[in-house]
Amino acid sequence: MESKYFFGIDGGGTHSRLAIVNEKGEIIAHAEAGSTNIYSVSKDEVFANLTLLLDTALNNAEGGRQGLEKKDLSAGCIGSAGLGRDEEQKIFRSFFDTLLGENIPVKLCTDAEILLCGGLDSTEGYCLIAGTGSIALGRSHNNVLVRSGGHGYMLGDEGGAAWIGKTAVARTLRSLENRDLPTDMLSAILEVSGLAQSSDLVRYVHHDASKAQVAKLAPAVTAAARAGDPLALDILCIGASELAILVKSVKNQSPWIQNQKLVLAGGVIEHDEIITRKLREILDSELPGLEVISPKGTALEGAVMLAINLLCH
Repeated sequence: MESKYFFGIDGGGTHSRLAIVNEKGEIIAHAEAGSTNIYSVSKDEVFANLTLLLDTALNNAEGGRQGLEKKDLSAGCIGSAGLGRDEEQKIFRSFFDTLLGENIPVKLCTDAEILLCGGLDSTEGYCLIAGTGSIALGRSHNNVLVRSGGHGYMLGDEGGAAWIGKTAVARTLRSLENRDLPTDMLSAILEVSGLAQSSDLVRYVHHDASKAQVAKLAPAVTAAARAGDPLALDILCIGASELAILVKSVKNQSPWIQNQKLVLAGGVIEHDEIITRKLREILDSELPGLEVISPKGTALEGAVMLAINLLCH
């Protein structure tokens, strides 16, 4: 019987990873390259990075044969930011048709979907990601998805690092005008932003700062909350409540999902114990049937799982 090989790609805004596995799920090759997000770099760069990922991994494949060819691949999956909408998927479908031909199926999905599968070690269940942004996702074994959030910090992303940073700036300015809770965060916010005075924050947030720069303010909010700052604590408690609302939204949309497990992931979850503790308290109280877990596996493992699932189901 001819061996089958599958590839999974965990794509991102700055770097991406690929793994090739055999039919037993054993990893026989790895590769890394730059961004696969068409909103972070040009389409030509994305195509070049995808080509580099595949070529590098195929040339370095081990375990039974040295140097696989593209025609040896049975199926693949890429999960990446900037890949959730029809127009985006058309671009990537064209990429892979050019790279592999039209006969090798490739699942195209968001990075949240592969994180759900890898984190749960299952193709069904729930995930909540609170990193720079925030999104909740539910998935059934038969590939039906529901989602809530993920609209970017200008429109939402509540509880994510960029939202925490933007909210801290806005509410600190309010506090200076005696319109909010007292806070000592101003000096830390100015230091992280590289600014001299509070009035500089208006131009900084509206015109100069990127989403990533605003997100870098979040650790200062966490540090202030640990020290008992009332405004910082309130921001994090509201953030935790908003994250819980995302989870309740996907739960309410998907009564047909059988696996009642929720995996938590992302930088805010990993580094902000105040939000994570409050979030778990809310979920335990309001969704007692939902089991909250830490990730069992990685997003890359989730991509490989979905690639195998694409051919075998």
